[in-house]
Amino acid sequence: MIRPLLCLPLAALLLAATPATAQPDGLEKQARKLHALASGGYCEPLENAHDAESAYQSWTFSYDLYPGAASDQEEITLIRIWCMTGAYNEVHAYYTYRNYEGLAPLSFAVPAYETTYEDDEPIEGKLEDLTVLGFNATIILTNSQYDPKTRTISDYSLWRGIGDASSSGTWNFNDGEWTLQRYEIDASYDGESNPETVVDYTE
Repeated sequence: MIRPLLCLPLAALLLAATPATAQPDGLEKQARKLHALASGGYCEPLENAHDAESAYQSWTFSYDLYPGAASDQEEITLIRIWCMTGAYNEVHAYYTYRNYEGLAPLSFAVPAYETTYEDDEPIEGKLEDLTVLGFNATIILTNSQYDPKTRTISDYSLWRGIGDASSSGTWNFNDGEWTLQRYEIDASYDGESNPETVVDYTE
């Protein structure tokens, strides 16, 4: 199976979460500290970011704690922190802060899958089968964007520079959590962009 190295052990990340006593006034400092712990040696130091202004970004908004109960709302801050930049991919990690649970890594559901290629040659051989086995979780997204209008996070990972193999996903904010809505995989390495939708909850 060919896939980008984007996942970190979720249990280890959750152990690094900041307790609910975290104060929002020092949130950026705490988030940077948590990021250094949670990412281990996978992410580069933030001072290596090529764009210091976008290395740390955050968005704060309120949502109904219960559907239709506009009078009972909770405030949440979404945080995106730079992890590394490669030849054609930029990687970020995400965190959330809420008063009742403090600062914690934000994990994203992603499909676990296996691929079969002709002659067991991923690059030269034809893709014969792509099978989804279940789901994993990651706090690492590639070439990701957050749209505050739709409260949607999306990512697009190039498996090689010409873009003929890739994976992409979208996660929407629903009832206090970001849930996977759609995921596409192009595992063909055939010189063309032809992704296959493997998860679709948009209909």
